[in-house]
Amino acid sequence: MKTFYFALLGALPAVASETPNDNSNIQVLEQGVTIKVQSANRGHFDETPIWQILEKQGWKAAQQAAKHKPISENLAGELQYQSQLAALSSAMKKRNYQTAGNLLNKHPNWSNCQRIQWTWLDLKHETRTGFGPEAQKKYQNIANNCSQYGFSTTQKVMSWTAKSTWPAVLDQYRQSKAYKASGYSSLAYQLHLEQLSDNSNDPKLQQQVAKQAKKVHCPLGSELLGWQYLEKEDYDAALLWFDRTVNWSRKPSQKQIEGKLLSLNGLNRTEEYDAVYNQWVKRYPGLKKHTPDAQSKQLASTCESQPVACLKLLEQQKSMTAEQHALAGWQWYKLKRPLTAKRDFEKALQGLKADTEEYENALFGYSLSLNRAGFQQQAETSAEKLQQPENKALFAKQRASQNILNAYERQDYQFVIEQSKNFEQQFGPEIGMTEMKGWAYYNQKQNTRAVETFQQLVDAYPYDENYKEALKTAQCAQKKSYKQCN
Repeated sequence: MKTFYFALLGALPAVASETPNDNSNIQVLEQGVTIKVQSANRGHFDETPIWQILEKQGWKAAQQAAKHKPISENLAGELQYQSQLAALSSAMKKRNYQTAGNLLNKHPNWSNCQRIQWTWLDLKHETRTGFGPEAQKKYQNIANNCSQYGFSTTQKVMSWTAKSTWPAVLDQYRQSKAYKASGYSSLAYQLHLEQLSDNSNDPKLQQQVAKQAKKVHCPLGSELLGWQYLEKEDYDAALLWFDRTVNWSRKPSQKQIEGKLLSLNGLNRTEEYDAVYNQWVKRYPGLKKHTPDAQSKQLASTCESQPVACLKLLEQQKSMTAEQHALAGWQWYKLKRPLTAKRDFEKALQGLKADTEEYENALFGYSLSLNRAGFQQQAETSAEKLQQPENKALFAKQRASQNILNAYERQDYQFVIEQSKNFEQQFGPEIGMTEMKGWAYYNQKQNTRAVETFQQLVDAYPYDENYKEALKTAQCAQKKSYKQCN
């Protein structure tokens, strides 16, 4: 019997160029992407100045300049495109998906390599509920037909979807015409970072991240390792990684310096502590004395990836606000303590206004916690009050995955097989669901299908030894040669 955990949300640093760079932020409307259309003049009218205004000042200024002018169809079409692109971008930012969908349906021909910004927004709109069949189709179309944008498109999809779908995304990238070994290695490393942030007790993941971090001098990976060793009170290892973080960063952050100071303090190396403190205190006055604002920033930063450390910081508060109770609820949820999470979310909901985003997020967490704790009817009643469509969709996804997990634990393997197929059709493939289906096939003695399923996992995630072992087990069962395989 194997236990699985389904991650629902995640975020991933990404870049918008074809050169891997783990420290950049992604933007849908990239400044580096421009579409040049040659002006076609009507008679003696020279519209070149309007094109220059469009390029330098934007479509609104160009539209004003073109008013009552005999402009060409090319310019008129470009002005229309730019105005609709701005409207689509605004709708997506405001999560007004119905308006966005209407705009996309109105101009289906704009989804092409020349209109890549529109095409990306079309793909983002499709991935709002997961990496399902239609999203996969649109992604594959870009990766194969617009290969110059394949790497950055893959990064975008990973930033828009749950971490559990990333192996499937990477597998499609690896099989596309846009595939580059260096790009794949960079994206796989980012996946390992996210997995390690969720599970600091996996020595294989730590080794993989450590190896790649040293190879590319990645401050993000070395800092993550530093905090994890610090949390385990392994101060020597923590100091080693924070030293690397500081050396590899162009401008070390206050948090990175604090990690090094905490490591030195744990080792009682007072003189070195004072030297490092005096070196950086002028740049970061917060090192001298944390103000409440600095403490809030530290709390927010810690809670992004360190649930145990976050809860310890919250315990130090004399009294917790409703927002802090919601924050604690999410940490307990990450630690698979749904009943404890439920209590904190209840306290948060009592103190938050019902028409706020904070209340919506707390209600979402409360619904997820109820469902994970087994109170499914109560969870569905709570989820009906959710206002945002994406939260409702994600709740439905978690409820479906929980039902399949419960069936696996009670050894109803046929239910697992049938419902996991329905799950993939509705929400797209997920690594945990695929693995569970593989073991369900194995336990039902459908060994050929078990081999096929585990082979998919090995192909998508070739560095994971657990999937290789699972494939070997299924192959041995298929060949009925357990003695030779042991």
